[in-house]
Amino acid sequence: MTNMPPQPPVYFERLIDAWESGRAGQCAHLGHWEFPPEPDDADSGSEDFRIAQQRLDDVMIEMAGIRSGQSILDVGCGFGGLIDCIDSQFTEMNLTGVNIDARQLDICQRLRSKSQNSIRWQEADACELPFADNTFDRVFCVEAIFHFASRRTFFAEVLRVLKPAGRFSASDITLTESPTTVATPRFMIQALLNDGYGPWPDPWAENGTVEAICQELGFTGIKLMDATQNTLPVYDYIVPKKFTEQCDPGDVAARSAMLLRWLHRNGGLKYEYLSGVKS
Repeated sequence: MTNMPPQPPVYFERLIDAWESGRAGQCAHLGHWEFPPEPDDADSGSEDFRIAQQRLDDVMIEMAGIRSGQSILDVGCGFGGLIDCIDSQFTEMNLTGVNIDARQLDICQRLRSKSQNSIRWQEADACELPFADNTFDRVFCVEAIFHFASRRTFFAEVLRVLKPAGRFSASDITLTESPTTVATPRFMIQALLNDGYGPWPDPWAENGTVEAICQELGFTGIKLMDATQNTLPVYDYIVPKKFTEQCDPGDVAARSAMLLRWLHRNGGLKYEYLSGVKS
């Protein structure tokens, strides 16, 4: 693990501004589309985008097999969208969200349970979770693993805090080689990513993919779903149409988003959903 304290990604500055101005909801992640949206539908404030974001949460919840009466942990909880979704569907729950960013947790604190569930928020490092062993029935991590100092350390922490037979449900983004992207030096791609979307310590999962690490640590019943195409339409909503690959937007977050769009469109990025059980 690094000795540097974990830092929230720069792009969250823009997301927080969007939330405070009413241009974004509780979800702080990409969306899941079953079918590509119509070209004219792309709008940064579109309801279609929010529905797609909620659908991604629904996929995570379905993979986790949640039941009422459980104890849930969401690591890298963003603005609390996933916990809010769980709260709307289940009762007698103990729901906990952790994040390293106090500003995001401040937004979370404004949520109130609609089903009389217990909800709490805590500032914490994903690789040093401040919870006792065997605490949670389910652990989630949606679109945050790639920011953590070590996938392996994080998964070991997940295994520790899960109860026996507890399930972990997550999404992860890794970079891959493709005929289009292989000509670009890796250090250039990583530098541009880290400007706006860092920390991103291991973009190509050279220290182990989520599946390999989970198998090594002893998770069972591992399921993977390739959602690369389902998440691809998001760039029509988060990257302004005026920005093209030949245009420098002059903003590190927009520049990194444009790079992700290029990687995603050209086979240089994989987006996966994962679930596994503590035996």
